[in-house]
Amino acid sequence: MRQLMKVLGQTEIPYFVSGDSPSLLIHAGTHGDESGVIESVRRAVEKYESRLPDFVYVPVVSPSAVAARKRVNMDGLDLNRSFFDDSRVAEVEANLSIVRDHKFDLMATFHEDTFWESTLYLYDINCGIGGGEAWKKFKAEIEVLGLNLLNGLDDPKDPTLNFSFVDGYHYFPKAAEGYSGGSFDAWAIRNGVIRGALVPEIPGKLTQEKKNKVVDLFFRRFLVK
Repeated sequence: MRQLMKVLGQTEIPYFVSGDSPSLLIHAGTHGDESGVIESVRRAVEKYESRLPDFVYVPVVSPSAVAARKRVNMDGLDLNRSFFDDSRVAEVEANLSIVRDHKFDLMATFHEDTFWESTLYLYDINCGIGGGEAWKKFKAEIEVLGLNLLNGLDDPKDPTLNFSFVDGYHYFPKAAEGYSGGSFDAWAIRNGVIRGALVPEIPGKLTQEKKNKVVDLFFRRFLVK
């Protein structure tokens, strides 16, 4: 994979491209208080590079939030509520310009829920993996690692969330027609940049070693060819 740099004013966002026709988009580092998963994703991308479809990989979506170790970026914004075409936020504009001319089959964007010690959950946007063998095997392996799968609401206090999960899974059907939030994946669905997205929420209080294992497992089950 080759490294490139998107520069917009004082904002610099490194990203990587593998192959000539990327069909997979990988994100991490959207929130600065979820920095552990950045290392986990980096390890997995390097380990499985030759077994992944052609891809674009953005290791740190919000460099300013990660540098400050905060959920909000240098503009005081939760970047994952700020992806709109008319945005004038440098980190938003830079990330959109990286992918605007691409058409990806799948996006995987890795997050952490800093509240949980051992509870994992997954947003599935237009992919429909919930009834498949890969998801069944993933769930079983997650339990072997000593983790739980969320049954209940993700965050009832957040008006943009409040989604119900069963065995760690929530599916958004026909997302392109009604998925209207300010997350990057919502923007990408609306604009035809991606067909679907998988958004794992890794327990934020896990050790780094376990985060690495969970992300590695996710890559093996859902991303590698």
